[in-house]
Amino acid sequence: MRKCAFHLSLLLVMLLCPACFEIVEEVNLNNDGSGSFNFTINMSQSKLNINAMLLLDSVNGRRVPKIADIKKALDEMQVTLTGNNTITDIKIAENWDDYIFSFSGNFKTVEDLNKAINSINAMFSKQTGHKSTPKEHFAYSQKVFKRQYNYNLVNDYNALSEKDKIVCNDAKYTAIYRFKTPIESYSNADALKSKSGTALMLKATIKDLIINKKTIENTVHLN
Repeated sequence: MRKCAFHLSLLLVMLLCPACFEIVEEVNLNNDGSGSFNFTINMSQSKLNINAMLLLDSVNGRRVPKIADIKKALDEMQVTLTGNNTITDIKIAENWDDYIFSFSGNFKTVEDLNKAINSINAMFSKQTGHKSTPKEHFAYSQKVFKRQYNYNLVNDYNALSEKDKIVCNDAKYTAIYRFKTPIESYSNADALKSKSGTALMLKATIKDLIINKKTIENTVHLN
């Protein structure tokens, strides 16, 4: 299920495969292109299932990792982010009671954020023997912010067993973008603008994103 986590490749979702989880992507952008981000995987609705899975050696033919394995992966992720000198104030939060995990940090440019995301993809791809291709996930110039969406996952999804597809069917993806100035316009009709006019939120199921029924792609023009 590595494809369900999209560009961030966190092992928690991919290996535990709970019945229900939510991924939340947040970007707070300053006028000069710097900002902060937070990425959260919330598996609290499936914690009983996860507790049961952790007692098993394998699920659906896949080895179930031990908590020590997951902690090691999180530690390696932090080392990778720290080593590439693109993100500062890196924090990784681990809630092992409710299985909520997040990492956050600050960036000087969205290009630095893209480099950080690509470095994490490369790290996990190397560990799993998969090829990782750097992508431009975000862009910002002349008061125009873009969230790119350039993933082609339909064939991977169709090749999954029905048991594996359930993971993506029930999972949710939420994208939240906050700005310092009012939003003039945005391209994604599924996005909702805040009352303040300075933030957007978009919700979709991961299945809809995979089969291209929905997209998180958005072009936001700021005043």
